[in-house]
Amino acid sequence: MSPASDSPQGTPATSDQWARAGDRELHAGRLDRAVASFRKATELAPTAAALWLRLGRAEAARSRHAAAESALRRACTLEPHSAGSHVALADLLLQENRAQDALEACRHAIAAEPGNIHAAVAEALLLPPVYSGTDELERWRARFAEGLDRLHAGRARWLDRPSSVLAVEATNFYLAYQGKDDLALQTSYSDFLASLLARAVPELHDPIARRRDRRARIRVGILSSNLKVSTIGDYFGAWITDLPRDRFETSAIFCAGIPDARTETLARASDRFVQASGTADEIARTVKSLELDILVFLDAGMTPWGSLLVNLRLAPVQCAAWGHPVTTGSAFIDFFLSCADMEPADAPSHYRERLVLLPGLGTRYQPPPRVDAARREQFGLPAEGRLYLCPQSLFKIHPDADGLFLELLERDRNAMILFVAATTEGQRASFVQRLERGMRDRGLEARRQIKLLPLMSHRDFRRMMTVADVMVDTPHWSGGNTSLDALGSGLPIVTLPGAFMRGRQSAAMLRAVGVEELIAQDRAAYVELALRVAGDAAYRETLTRRIGEGWGGLVNRKEPIDALADALSAMVDPPR
Repeated sequence: MSPASDSPQGTPATSDQWARAGDRELHAGRLDRAVASFRKATELAPTAAALWLRLGRAEAARSRHAAAESALRRACTLEPHSAGSHVALADLLLQENRAQDALEACRHAIAAEPGNIHAAVAEALLLPPVYSGTDELERWRARFAEGLDRLHAGRARWLDRPSSVLAVEATNFYLAYQGKDDLALQTSYSDFLASLLARAVPELHDPIARRRDRRARIRVGILSSNLKVSTIGDYFGAWITDLPRDRFETSAIFCAGIPDARTETLARASDRFVQASGTADEIARTVKSLELDILVFLDAGMTPWGSLLVNLRLAPVQCAAWGHPVTTGSAFIDFFLSCADMEPADAPSHYRERLVLLPGLGTRYQPPPRVDAARREQFGLPAEGRLYLCPQSLFKIHPDADGLFLELLERDRNAMILFVAATTEGQRASFVQRLERGMRDRGLEARRQIKLLPLMSHRDFRRMMTVADVMVDTPHWSGGNTSLDALGSGLPIVTLPGAFMRGRQSAAMLRAVGVEELIAQDRAAYVELALRVAGDAAYRETLTRRIGEGWGGLVNRKEPIDALADALSAMVDPPR
């Protein structure tokens, strides 16, 4: 029997009942069943725009973008004067890298509802995931800055109805991948949100007195929507499991996510497990009710409601971690927890928060079990030739990297560079077109030198790494979990450190395992190193052996957690 049953017979009978059934399936993560329920609802009420909107969002959640676009356009046609459907369509088009089409949808939303702040923010801060080149990147960045100025200039209109800010679901997630110093832009956006939140929910903006009995344990809340099998769950799980319980009372706060086995493990390891859901202010009130001493946001900036929460005061001391490694720009985040070995010398100038540096990886990273070596043919790869692996999401690959890749193809006639396909065809197509244009400009004949691998399980992803000759890291945004996977597989990484922490993670890892000669000092050295590692089997085997010998210096380290505990203690009980 369907769990989504409202009628006496146990099967939904009306469009509303099917819609509620779809909502429940969606909340439980059963996307196929959610779509089936919403489709049934639209069959029974084909002129109800809200049902087509829900269907479109559910189709988007399971990456069926063509079906999602069809449903959302139907919703826009049925209810043209409602901004919600237009903004949802804009978000979908943006994921397909159709930025101009997304911008047009945002403008339709603003025309439909001129006072809709969500539509205004979405239009002002729109950024494409994949750029055609550095010139396009610069144009969109300039437009983003101009959009922020427009938001501030129009702030008075929203101060008259400040609660509307709680409906803002836009995020500036893609800004951090432009390779620039984002402090001024992040600060501007946070200040804009904070000014409205102060009027909308003043009780969530007021300072909170420190509740400290030095004999009591420090109450720490660790908040994320990714306390599950994910990069965040893998990386920061030890902050929940390993903080000493004689000193800390830990609350794991899981926001608006679908739990899994990792969630259950972290729930058991915490003193208190809280699932917070609802609107941003509802989540905020749940968190504030915990009466924490310290609140830690693991991945602020990765979710729309996260941008709102970091501009509220929910605990006397608030911190952000580098799950999304860029300053929040918020005056309400007191500290930013980062890794000493990954930050440049001028790091404090990149953050509005006070920077707190932890040793090593900043956490006790427990690597997954080793996998057996694979064969190239298992992944449809040629038996001959040299494989250069770039395993980053396509939106992380800055146009600056293209010249490095093309130089490798020019210098090594037997090279194939492997990328991982995006979740959307639009992003994949834009990225491939950019590389193909670069090849034509250099006079490089297409010989199937570039391959986009399909999305695969984490286990298969790690097995695929065993058949590559070298991992070529990306400038501006280096590998994090992907670099750990590569080193855990014995795969050498060639990296070119960037100006900010987010472009220096692989370099810190290479130093920790003792192969820092793979850290290039400039672009020319990067190319020479990659060519040597890929082309010299004996040298590569030596590197693999040394990586294995130095692996213990990187993972399962206790020191970062000890340092975290001391840092948190000092935040609430400063040394006298």
